[in-house]
Parts: sequence; C-alpha cells; structure tokens
Amino acid sequence: MTSNNLEGGTAVAESDLLTPPAGGLLSLAMIVRDGGQFLDPLLAEAARHCDEIVVVDTGSLDDSVATAAARGARVERRDWDDDFAAARNASLASCTCRWVLCLDADEQLSPADWAAARELAARWDAVGAAAARLTTRNYLREPWSRRGWAPVPAVDAHALPGGAEPVAPGYVPTAKVRLFPRLPGIRFRGRLHETVEASLAEAGVPVREVPIVVHHFGTLVENPAKARRYLELARRKAAEAPDDAVAWKELSDAALAAGDRTAALRAAERALALAPGNAEARLTAGLLLKESGELTRADAHLLAVAACAGVDDAQLALAFHLRAQVAMLDGRGEAAGALLLAALRLAPGDGHLHNTLGVWHLAAGRGEPARLALERAAALLPHLAEPCLNLGRLYEATGQTALAARQYELALGREPGRAKAAAALARLGVHV
Repeated sequence: MTSNNLEGGTAVAESDLLTPPAGGLLSLAMIVRDGGQFLDPLLAEAARHCDEIVVVDTGSLDDSVATAAARGARVERRDWDDDFAAARNASLASCTCRWVLCLDADEQLSPADWAAARELAARWDAVGAAAARLTTRNYLREPWSRRGWAPVPAVDAHALPGGAEPVAPGYVPTAKVRLFPRLPGIRFRGRLHETVEASLAEAGVPVREVPIVVHHFGTLVENPAKARRYLELARRKAAEAPDDAVAWKELSDAALAAGDRTAALRAAERALALAPGNAEARLTAGLLLKESGELTRADAHLLAVAACAGVDDAQLALAFHLRAQVAMLDGRGEAAGALLLAALRLAPGDGHLHNTLGVWHLAAGRGEPARLALERAAALLPHLAEPCLNLGRLYEATGQTALAARQYELALGREPGRAKAAAALARLGVHV
C-alpha cells in the first residue's frame, strides 16, 4: 500500500494499518466544556469498560474538571479556538490505547452497548484495522417536532437502565464513525460537525455499520445561544470551503436552527448548486420557498426529491406533504388530496400530516372527516396548538361555541403565548 500524507497527521503505512500501536485496548476520548449533569454518569460507566479516559477541557466554568479527575480521567486544558476538529485531535494525541471511542459529555451508551463496543474493538484488533459507524439518537421531547423524527421502539434493545419510560418519546437519528483504531494519520476535520471519515478513507481503513446506539440528551432543551454560536461556526466553515456542498448544507441547517430562514434558503440553494441530488437540501429549499409564497419554485424543488439518490420513505412523505400544502395554497384541492394520501401511505403516524388532512377536509366542507383527522392530529401532537385551533374553527363554524371555546382553551394551554387562541376566545366572549 502506498502511504498517504494526511492533513493534520503523518503518513499511514500498511504496517500501521495491520498492526495498531501497543498499549491498552480502548481509550475514551472526549472534549468537554461545562459537562453538567450527564458527565459523571457517563464517566462512571466508561470507567468499567475503557482502559483510559482522556478529557480535553476547553474552558469549563462548572465542576467538570474535578468530576473527570475524580473518575480517573486524564484531564488536559486547551483554549477554545472555534475549531471542534482541533480539539478532538488534541484528545486523540493524548490517547495511548490501540482503539479510540469518541463521545460527548451529554451522551451515554447502554451497559450492553458499552460491552459490545469493547468486544468489537478486541475482535477487530485481532484481524486488522476497521472503523465503526454508530447511530446517535438525538432525543426530542416533542413528537414529530423535527424532520426525521422517529419514536423510541416499544421494545428497545438499547434502552438505558433505571426506569421503564424512555428519556423522550422519540429522536432524530444521525450516524458517524465513533470507534476506530488509533493510528497516526487518523484525524478529525471540520471546525463544526467534525468527522474522521475522510482520513479513514484516505488511509484505506474500511468503515462498518455497527448496531450500537449513542444516546444524546443535549437536544432535549432548546439552547438559542448555542444555536447562534453554531451558526457562526458554520458560516466560517462554508467560507473556508466554498466548494463543499456538505458545508453549505450544514450552514443551511444551522441557520434554520437559529431562526435565520433567509440565510438557510440561500445556503440550501448553494448546496444544491454543488450537489443537486441532496434530498435534505431540496426539502429545506422547498419548505422555505413555500413559506415565502414562491409556490412554483417550491414545488419544483419538492418534485425533484424523488429523483435524489438514496431518498427514503420519510423524505418522500415530507415532499408529498409539502407539495400538498403548496397545492392547497395554489387552489388545487384535488391535487392536494392525492398528495396527502400518498404521504399518509408512507408516514401514517405523522401528526402534521393528519392536521393538514383535517384542514383540507375542512376547506371542502367535510366536517366529520375533518374532525376525525384533527382529533388524530391533536393526539399525535400533544405539544402543538394548531390541531386544537383547527378543531375550534370547525366547531365555531357549525355553531357549537362551547366545544369551540374548549378547543381554543386547550390550544392556549399547549402554547400559552398563542395569540390566535386568545383572540378566538375573546371573540366568543370567554375571558382568560
């Protein structure tokens, strides 16, 4: 094998790939800043399965450093320079074991998955280098609150101990390499959403999909300040790599999370100019154009989703759903109905779809189908006022003011600041 000169590391020779360095088997490598309530449980469990724990602290103001030291971690301090890859690589440089597992302070594995990770490293250690791509569950408290949301399985082989109820009703899954051999040229890249995959590919280290789940709790609570910081980092990353479609897609996602929809659309369209087959960027562009009233352009993006490589049922369902909303806004009710049915066949449990179906029936004067769809939506979306508002409109239109008032009160209870609910109650003479 010809050695490769890798950014941020030395060349990797064939002998390095087949014979990892001596030392213990498994290091846990972390970067931490104000690890909070999840750090100590993570380190306590890690100490049972890892030969060493390396923590690079980038400026904690809480007791993270003391917590890590008390759990036997080797703690190093590093000034934060707005570069996640640099911090990750500092943690890799301090590891001494033959294999590295990378986790964050707000993550955890089940005991079974901790054991599986160590067993996998031991097995691969005997046969040569490989790397494991793990699935991360980014937990969300609100059902169907973000694209890609999936419910926690009723029977969960990866469940954490300590209670019958999962930490949240569902999550958005992501996947990236977390477990890999500690070799000189294997390094992270990207100041934000850093990954090690590029250096693995250049070194000829194969990547395997592995059924180990990382539980991520940091998405349970909205953090606007963090969203703004990530947006700035994403802007810098895209500026540094203007021809990288992934960087522009990450910028679009960061802008959307920070509430800058204009920047999100601009970045999504830049990503599509570089990589036209990106289904997620198509969906983002279609959504934002629909919201801004550019219905023809929105529909064109959404129609193109079906032709994207690797598109899945959830993405197709969302494309159908958004196209149905575009058709309703454009006065094409019959087309909207067909699109909604296609979406529901792919995602029958999506509460947003049932809400739109109810609105579609309501617009056509079909009261009973509208009521059934909206009640289903209200049950599936217990955090949202919109289904209750629509039920209130249905009852108000048919003169059932008591039932309408009750739905408006429910809507206000779900979203206390919802002005439409308060206005509707005032219209009915109900004081809140």
